[in-house]
Amino acid sequence: MSTPDQARQMDGQQWIVDEPNQRIRVLRYDRARLRELHDYLGELAEEKCLTKLIVYAKKADLPVWEELGYRREGVIDGFFQGENAQMMSRFLTDERASSSAVELADEIIHISLQKAEAPANQTMPVGYRLRDGVEADAEALAQLYRMVFPVYPTPMDDPAYIRKTMREHTHYCVVEADGKIVSAASAEVTPAFGSAEMTDCATHPDYAGRGLLQPLFFALEEKLQAMGIYYLYTLTRAQSHGMNITAAKMGYTYRGRLINNCVIFSGFEDMNIWVKSFRPTWE
Repeated sequence: MSTPDQARQMDGQQWIVDEPNQRIRVLRYDRARLRELHDYLGELAEEKCLTKLIVYAKKADLPVWEELGYRREGVIDGFFQGENAQMMSRFLTDERASSSAVELADEIIHISLQKAEAPANQTMPVGYRLRDGVEADAEALAQLYRMVFPVYPTPMDDPAYIRKTMREHTHYCVVEADGKIVSAASAEVTPAFGSAEMTDCATHPDYAGRGLLQPLFFALEEKLQAMGIYYLYTLTRAQSHGMNITAAKMGYTYRGRLINNCVIFSGFEDMNIWVKSFRPTWE
């Protein structure tokens, strides 16, 4: 999930200072200056009171990142134009490094994987209409996200922010019923990397349990493949049965867990990594 934070680029390196979620995410780095970048990020984190550093690393660089105190939490397959991103994290406080619900999260993964063989639902129920989201939907979408998520990593309760994401490579699909938007999801595309995050999934509580999200995922996947985007991933709340089961049934593969990754629903939560590739990937 992208954030309205400060993206920084320097000599081909790219990182995002995400103060609302007290973290820095490094998307690109210069292998020859890796240790220099590490020192700079530590200083920046201390200055801004950030507690987690996340590096989307190449496999060949893992020994150096590990030596510098980072640990691998998972993998996003195909993130870099088909090459896997190794998710390396460094925690700057013991509290940020400690998961509060490991047993529950493990149980949910077990249940989700058991349901992976069940066929996903591609058909929208009678009385519901699925369509692309457009800028005119921003107010209604903001209202939906505000209702479903008391706290969220990005300001999805702000119509202006939603319109901004639509202009910056995020594609929405929505479901209408009874004259209003009752469910939505988006695909945040990173053109430079040729991958996309399936995100911002929300269903109005009055319409939960009616099989709306799976058809939304199918519609977004078809749109992405038509655009030439073949490497998808989604980050699901580790303590949410529904989204993890949906990911498993949709053919996504579980690839790890990001501890206290972002502020969502009620506070910092662990996020599970699920991936789906329509083309071969490599390390």
